[in-house]
Parts: sequence; C-alpha cells; structure tokens
Amino acid sequence: MPCWPGTRIQRCLVHVQRNTKTDLTLKPRLQAGKELKRLSDQLTRVHTIEEAVRWGEALNAWHERWKTLIDERTMAKDDPANPKASHQSWWWTHQELRRCYRRPEHLFQDRQLFAFPEPELTAGGPVERTTNRLEGGVNPPIKRTLLQHHGLPESHMGRACERHCYTKTDNPDPASLIRDEHQQPQPAPKRETRQEQDEPEHYGTAINWNEFHTPVRYPNTTL
Repeated sequence: MPCWPGTRIQRCLVHVQRNTKTDLTLKPRLQAGKELKRLSDQLTRVHTIEEAVRWGEALNAWHERWKTLIDERTMAKDDPANPKASHQSWWWTHQELRRCYRRPEHLFQDRQLFAFPEPELTAGGPVERTTNRLEGGVNPPIKRTLLQHHGLPESHMGRACERHCYTKTDNPDPASLIRDEHQQPQPAPKRETRQEQDEPEHYGTAINWNEFHTPVRYPNTTL
C-alpha cells in the first residue's frame, strides 16, 4: 500500500519526451511519426492550464487523423519470417507509433501529464515539471553508493539506499537503528572436520616438507 495514496503525481515531461524519441528516433520515417514527435517536443513549452488544454486538443486531433494507421494489425500468417510469428498470431503493425500516442494519452487522462499548473497544487508554491533537480541533487549520491558497493545483494542495496536517504532527513539518528542483535552477533556455526564425521581422509593438495627431507641420510649404494 502506498504511504500517501491521495498524492498527485506529475510525470517528468523530459522523460516522456525521451521515451518518444527512443521509440520514434530523431528522424521518424512516417509522416504520422514526424507530427507526433513535433507535438512531443512542445511538452516542455507548456506552462499554463490553457496551454495544457490546447496541447491535449492537438493530441486528440492527431489521433483522429491517424487512428486508422495505428490500429493496423499484421497477421502472423502474412509475415511468417517475423520473429513475432513464432509466439503471436498477430501484432500492431506500427507498434512504436501506437505506444508513443498511448503513453501521453493515458498520462493526460490520469491528470499526471499537466498537474503542475493546477491552482490547488500551486497554492503552496511552484510545482516542478521535471525531475532535473532530483536527478542532479538526490539521485547521484544514491547511484554512487550502489557503485561503490556493487557486490552487495539486492536486499542489502535497498537498505544502503534507505540509510543514505535517512541521513539526509531532519535530525537523523543513525544510532537508533542499531538493535541488540547487531551489538551481540551470533557466533558462526562450527564446521565439522572429516575426522569428526568419521570419513576417510583424502589426499591433500599441499607439499609436505618431510616428504623431501628425512632425519637420516639416504643409504649410499654407489660403488
């Protein structure tokens, strides 16, 4: 369960743009992709509710113009050489283009694309549209922590990140996290030797000095 289920979410507009560029590339081949990329590039130019509404209307107009294209399907029997045909009976012909439209559409409908200019949120001060300050100020130390301790198990990595974030809170008290079992660790279990297990001793892999040196001289049988 989330800690704050009623908290409004503002998706980073820069990341939405990057996702679009990843799917469409910087130079889309189809005219529909070129228009959608230009529309995505305008995301960071939105600053007011009126501009957000106009952007949403432009996205809807794009869909009305190209909905037949993004709804096209390719049947596996028509393209048997495609790797998808081995496990799918059909797929969207322009899957990347369709995904680039569906992503901002869902965010817009969920009010996560342009939450930052809403009056009830800006009443307490400006709301960030991107995660630039987070990526530049908070995340790098966490990434360095994981880089410096890259051998930790995944569960320990999570604890290391939690500890770093805790030290950045108001009046942190790291000593309060130490419990009694941390101060009195349990002794490691004793390993049984082969003699204790009544097993025959195997040949060793080390060199025994006595195998090459004896306390008496070798008999000299040379004439």
